[in-house]
Amino acid sequence: MATFIVYSPGALQPYGHAFDYVGGLGSGLCDQGYQVHVVTHDGPLVLSDVMVHTATSAAWDRLLDVLPSRLRRHAFRLLAEPRLLSTLRRVTAEYPDAPVLFETFEYLSLARYLRRHNGGLTGGIFHSTTFRSEREGVLRTAYKRVSARAARRIARNLAVVYVHGPHMRRRLLDELSLPETSPVRVLAHGAPDPADVVLPSREKAREVLGLPAGNILLSFGTLRHDKDLPTLVRAVAATPDWVLVHAGPEGDVSCRELEQLGEANGLGDRLLIHKRFIPAVEHPLYFGAADLVSALYDPAMTHESGTAKRVRAFSRPLLAAGPPDLLDYVTEWGVGYTIPPGDVDAAAEALRRHAGLSPEDAAALEQRIHRAGQDLSWRAVAATIAADLCPHYTT
Repeated sequence: MATFIVYSPGALQPYGHAFDYVGGLGSGLCDQGYQVHVVTHDGPLVLSDVMVHTATSAAWDRLLDVLPSRLRRHAFRLLAEPRLLSTLRRVTAEYPDAPVLFETFEYLSLARYLRRHNGGLTGGIFHSTTFRSEREGVLRTAYKRVSARAARRIARNLAVVYVHGPHMRRRLLDELSLPETSPVRVLAHGAPDPADVVLPSREKAREVLGLPAGNILLSFGTLRHDKDLPTLVRAVAATPDWVLVHAGPEGDVSCRELEQLGEANGLGDRLLIHKRFIPAVEHPLYFGAADLVSALYDPAMTHESGTAKRVRAFSRPLLAAGPPDLLDYVTEWGVGYTIPPGDVDAAAEALRRHAGLSPEDAAALEQRIHRAGQDLSWRAVAATIAADLCPHYTT
């Protein structure tokens, strides 16, 4: 059996996208016949189907306890990831010919690591491709600018670099001054194949979650400033037959801020908040309960929306605004509705339009989503990565 190594520092953490990404990709690679090893920091979550190699972080945790919360994640990446790369060295020494995929990484330490790496082929996923943005917060912006040279070295030392859309590819080439011939390839953000998902009825899902009848617009995932919550809330306020349900933990936006936004717009009991990390086992309940899923983002967002891609596994449509790659995806596959960023009237009209679909149009929309789910599944993503990094292995 061939071996594949995935480096993903956040794979066991209850925030961000890494757990779902690595879990899905790992399962896809296992289906291709690989034994998958994941190198990651300790965390509360559990990955199945793969071998997990962790680095403990107790000493750093004690240090991070004294730092303000907005500094902790930045400090953790800078301080702890060099030690995690030592764990990766031990794993690659045991499997010297195994390819390594870097799913997320700290630029400065990975650039140093790759200078000395001499094992199998390496690939990396740039989930974010902007290094000059001033809209990601002072600390993140400063870090990205300092790390741009390291990111360029990483891109030049990897056998293949993956991004999630043509616009992201163009931006990465431009910002890192990479030649057009660089091995930077567009790779779909995977999701479970809908054929593998057992989806409860809307009625059953709402009963289990304690949600009301009527039309439900789901906001899913971590609360962040690059999600256009004001437009989302105001659009629901303008359509009395809709309820907004948010499910996910706090990020740089608090649940109290979302509550205040709802109060200011008169949502009342038409805003429901489930403030917690939602494990994958519960995703069928939340998406099964929804009629439409929000993908309203700041158009300057520089990373992929995992929710916007995962939702196709559950045959639910999107209400989307934001960066060009997201809008292109929704339009080209016909999996929902696109609106101009910040356009409350257009968002409200999309809600009314969806609520008024005929049974025939609703069935056609679901069929398009199902087709996208099959063609862009984790199996397809894993097959692409395996062909690039393991060209001589056949199952």
